[in-house]
This record gives sequence, C-alpha cells and structure tokens, in this order.
Amino acid sequence: MNLYESLCYDTLSGYRAACLKLLESDTKISSAKNYVDITNSILDLAITKATDGQNYISNFNKKNQDPAIQKCATTLYSLSISSFKKAKVELVKNPSTASSSARFAGNGPDYCADAIKAVNINDPAIVDINKNVLLVSEIPSVAARKLVK
Repeated sequence: MNLYESLCYDTLSGYRAACLKLLESDTKISSAKNYVDITNSILDLAITKATDGQNYISNFNKKNQDPAIQKCATTLYSLSISSFKKAKVELVKNPSTASSSARFAGNGPDYCADAIKAVNINDPAIVDINKNVLLVSEIPSVAARKLVK
C-alpha cells in the first residue's frame, strides 16, 4: 500500500474513494515516501483547490450578488487559504499545530455550505468545491498527526 493510500484509509471512511481519486492524480503525492513530503504536497494541493474555489465563488457572486456568497468568497475561503499556509509553515517544527491548522481550514467550506444552504442557493459546483476543500483539509491533518512524536 502506498503512503497516500494509507492516508486515505485513515481519513473519513465515507470519503476514501474521493480521497484516492484526488491524491493518485498528483504524482508528487502518489510518489511521496515520507509524511513530511506527502503532507507538504497535499497542503500545496489544498491551497490550489481553495484558491480555485474562492475564484469560482467570487465570479459566481458577481452574477448573483448575495451576502452569503460574498462571505464565502472573501472571509471564509481566505481563512481556509491562510490556515493551509500556516500548516505548511508549522509542519516540521510543530506538526500538532499543523494538523490543527489544516483541520481548521475545513471550517471555511463547512460554514460556506451552511451559509448558502440557509439562503437556498444550490449551485452544484459550489457544493463540490466545498466538499473537496473540506476533504483536502482532513487529509493533511491526518498526515501531520503521523509526525507528532
């Protein structure tokens, strides 16, 4: 079993298939041989996914002008991106903090999902973005915990 496969089995059980699909497509992740390298690569992927998601939601908001979408695109996704970046900085010197920061990054898409549901916005792309960013917050959190001594 590859390192990324092991991480996917340690991640939320209902998301194993999605985890495997997401990670195996990135050669830096699928070929990683240690938890520092794989966690850094997953955090890079998380930053990219969150940034792409934020851009999509920002463009969606230009057409729909809703305070819930505006909050997702600005405050909530900015929080996620900065938390992923903090996790990268903390990974080697304080993996426990890195794990917490990665998990905290999942609050952005989680709160975004609640906010758009409350105002009956149902855009399948935003739903998928929120799910994917939530998933990529869980995976590096699990990986960073493997480094805690």
